Amino acid sequence: MANTKNESVANKDSSQRTDAPPAPPDGGWGWVVTFSSFMVSFLVDGVCFTFGLLFTEFLEYFGESKGKTSLLGSVLNGAYLSLGPVVAAFCNRFGCRRVAIAGGITAFLGFFLCSFSPNLDVMIFLYGFVGGAGFGFMYLPSIVMVGYYFEKKRAFATGIAVCGSGIGGFVFAPLTAFLLEKFSWKGTLWILSALVLNGVVFVQAFRPLHKKEKTESKCSKKIQSKDEALKPFSALDLELCEKHPIYKCRSVEAMHASNGKQDSVVRLAQSQDISKLNDVRLRHERNHSDTLKPLERKDIFYSGSLKNIPHTVETGTNGNRSSMHSLSRNMDVDVESADSEENACSKVASSLASSFDFSLLKSPTFIIYGLSCFLCMFGFFIPFNFLPDLAKDLKLEKTQGALLISIIGVSNTVARLLVGFITDRPWANSLVINNLALMIGGVTTFAVPFYNSFAILVIYSIVFGASIAAFVSLRSIIMVELMGIEKLTNAFGLVVLCQGLSSFIGSPIAGSLSDKTGTYNITFYLAGVTMFMAGALCVPLRRVARWEGLQTTVIQAEIREDEPEQSPMLNDKTQ
Repeated sequence: MANTKNESVANKDSSQRTDAPPAPPDGGWGWVVTFSSFMVSFLVDGVCFTFGLLFTEFLEYFGESKGKTSLLGSVLNGAYLSLGPVVAAFCNRFGCRRVAIAGGITAFLGFFLCSFSPNLDVMIFLYGFVGGAGFGFMYLPSIVMVGYYFEKKRAFATGIAVCGSGIGGFVFAPLTAFLLEKFSWKGTLWILSALVLNGVVFVQAFRPLHKKEKTESKCSKKIQSKDEALKPFSALDLELCEKHPIYKCRSVEAMHASNGKQDSVVRLAQSQDISKLNDVRLRHERNHSDTLKPLERKDIFYSGSLKNIPHTVETGTNGNRSSMHSLSRNMDVDVESADSEENACSKVASSLASSFDFSLLKSPTFIIYGLSCFLCMFGFFIPFNFLPDLAKDLKLEKTQGALLISIIGVSNTVARLLVGFITDRPWANSLVINNLALMIGGVTTFAVPFYNSFAILVIYSIVFGASIAAFVSLRSIIMVELMGIEKLTNAFGLVVLCQGLSSFIGSPIAGSLSDKTGTYNITFYLAGVTMFMAGALCVPLRRVARWEGLQTTVIQAEIREDEPEQSPMLNDKTQ
């Protein structure tokens, strides 16, 4: 009876054990991951930002309209952004490193094969969709991995990683101009595709963090079993013993009861508690992987450090608040474990569904901010795509047009670091900085047709690069301040989807207007207006968020008042 009782207690303790997510190391191999993420941003945005230099070559070669030719860049950027939620689902299922490797190979094939395109339609599919999809599968895992490895130093590490974007624009602009002069656009794409393939090497550093099992530690344990003690170890058993160090003991004795005597069967130096081996085996087979998945962290898309989140933040529109202490300890969301018999497609679909919360579409706060992001991305890539061709119309040299893109890249890099430093101060207002940056960027973009000299265009490039840097850097921070860390993953997925859809249509519409008018004036007018509206729309956003929180609180109070009280008889039955 005593043995049975002990066994039941042991089984209960075993069933209550949970896999604890690992704490981000905030250093070590994380700096290698940060460098790899930097290089991925360098390659991806370096190619995307310099499409305007290839745009003029594609116009001359294919002889199509500016609107249709600009689809190359818009599909590239649109696919790269809008596939973010899908990429997150694949990362959940297959891991960040595998997804990023597949993305690098896909992007390489898209850029290399598009040079053999017989017409612009095939070019749009290979260069735009295939290349953009590859970039999407490379970029998101690189940002997610920085969030895995850093918590306290996340703002600094993320700042380093995303600086690859601006540096990429700075380096790739003159490089692309040089390659076009020496090898034509086809040879340029061959070289660029080879450079992109190097991303496969960098993403090899994306090692997953492994979960650690919470268990009680004991110095030694004897196991008496007729069936298990002499059971030979399989290859999986030995592998699991190595990966799951349950006990750090000097030795463990496995004893076998035979003819009333205890015979020592095996002594394992620094071995594991093999009585728990079946639990480990079952968990290994059920989960297929013991690594932390992207959507298991509520703050995975948060670009700042957790210490910068206010001590009381609204966790969604329900007005609930949580302290910084409880917030930092509860960054893990409850992700339902998939059935082991469920196929890969079902698991990816489940992960994708968990990325979206369409109830956010009922939130005025989210609708306003989502519309702001849509308007901003509508004009975001227009200067990148058409500024070099505008410089050509102004009789400037090709190298000067390329230099403008490089200046945007340098300004973008410096501004990201500066914005990160400022928003880390307790007095900084991220929403105000975002709004001012977008409105200033919109006004200066609207006035581009009046810039008649290279010097003025240089000043504009500096201002524009800084304005878009503030917008990109503050997205996740603003969403946390307005909607709470609980809603960040779902809100971020929907916002990125809006940005991708906007990127699909922005440049083609602007290019079509340029075809009809014969100049780029209307193109920059449109980009300037949409960017200014994106900033102006967010001016009352904080008040709207407060009003929405109050309305939700009042509604919940009214519901509680209308609920009928349970009768004593019902309470007695319930008890």
